[in-house]
Amino acid sequence: MGLNDEESVIQWIRDIDVPAALLSYAYRTIQKSFAKELAPYHIGWGHFAILMSLYEMEGRSQDSLALSRGFDKTMIAKSVVRLEEEDFVRRVIDQKDKRVKRLYLTEKSRNLRPEMERIGHKMNDFLLRDFSTGESALAMKILRKIALNAREL
Repeated sequence: MGLNDEESVIQWIRDIDVPAALLSYAYRTIQKSFAKELAPYHIGWGHFAILMSLYEMEGRSQDSLALSRGFDKTMIAKSVVRLEEEDFVRRVIDQKDKRVKRLYLTEKSRNLRPEMERIGHKMNDFLLRDFSTGESALAMKILRKIALNAREL
């Protein structure tokens, strides 16, 4: 008797000793979950990340946003266009440097902040469910170390 698809995935996760494969699987699964949660708002993960960054610090430039989160500048530019079309952000030319466009939230995106934060917290809480406080702290320490190593690739 063979394993069903879900049992096969669980067995693969338990057996594999390849960090990149596990991270890739987690990333794809998280992306799917975010896509489902964000679908009613007509945005994806990248848009969500931009909004969360702007909730922290509004008025930053596209380049500053890209550099601060390790995003590709082209991805940021395309995502900002989409966010503008959906009336979540507006771009304003910097008065001191006309080449720079600063990003500002709209009333629509400000009103959506509690929902975006709920989605983010829900995802993070789910990923660390059943972890003790110490395990959560250790997991974050290890994930940071992995991200710092990956940054050098």
